[in-house]
Amino acid sequence: MERCHGSGKVAIVTGASAGIGAAIVVELAKNGVHVVALARRENALKELAKTVYDKDYGTIYTKVCDVTNEQAVKDVFSWVDSTLGGVSILINNAGVAKLSSLLNGKLEDWQDTINLNVLALSVCSREAYNSMTKNKIDGHIIQINSIAGHCLTPYFGFKMYNASKHAVTVLCDGLRHELQLMGSKIKVSSISPGPVATEILAKVSKVMRDASTKDFNMLNTNDIANAVITSLATPPNVLIAEMTIIPTGSLIQTHLQPSSQVVENVLNL
Repeated sequence: MERCHGSGKVAIVTGASAGIGAAIVVELAKNGVHVVALARRENALKELAKTVYDKDYGTIYTKVCDVTNEQAVKDVFSWVDSTLGGVSILINNAGVAKLSSLLNGKLEDWQDTINLNVLALSVCSREAYNSMTKNKIDGHIIQINSIAGHCLTPYFGFKMYNASKHAVTVLCDGLRHELQLMGSKIKVSSISPGPVATEILAKVSKVMRDASTKDFNMLNTNDIANAVITSLATPPNVLIAEMTIIPTGSLIQTHLQPSSQVVENVLNL
C-alpha cells in the first residue's frame, strides 16, 4: 500500500469508535497521520487509542462528540485549530441505517437518519472548510458514502437510508462545485462501499436474514480503510472523485428480492 500524503498532518474521523471508522483511524495513524477520533462511546474510543503504539505512527486523540450537535462539532474544530494547527483531512464516516418503511415508518427514525447521514456530514464539511481556509491548508474531505447512494436497493424499509445516501452523492458534487467557484484546491472524495461486515449491518441482518442475505459476499472494514489511503495518496493534480467498492464476484445492483416474511418483519418493527 502506497503511503498516503498525510504523514504529520491532522485528520478528523467521525463515527470512529468501531467498524469502518475505527479501521480508518488505525490505518491513518500507521501512515503517520495525527488523528482526532470522534464518537459518542467514550470507552470504545479509549480502547481504540490503545491499539496504535509506535514512534513512527501518528497520535490518536479522542473526543467524545455527538456530531448531530452543531455546537459540539464547532468546539472540536476550534480545539483542533488552536491545539493542532487546523485540520488537513476530514473523514465523514458517522452514519446510521434504520429499517423504517415509507409506508408506516416513524418520523423519529427518519429524522435520525437525515440528521446524522446528511446534516451532520454537512456541518462537519463546512467546519473543515473553515479550518482549512483559515489555516491555508489545501485539505481533503472524504465522505464515506454507500452503493445505496447510487442505486435503489430493493430491501424493504431501506428507502430513507437510500435517500440519505443519494443526498451524500449530490452534496459531494455540490461541495466540489462551490469549492471550484471559490478557487479552492480542497479535494472532496466519495467512497461508496457495498456491504461491509460491521455492527450496523449485523443489526439489520437480524431482520433481513433470508434469501436476500444468504451467501452474501461482504467487504471488511480494512478494505474501506485502504481505500481512504489510496484516495489520500493521489498527487495534488489528481482527485478520485468517486470510488465504488464491492466484493469480488458481485455487482452493484445485484440484490435478491426480500421475502414476504421480511416485509412483514419490518412493518412490525
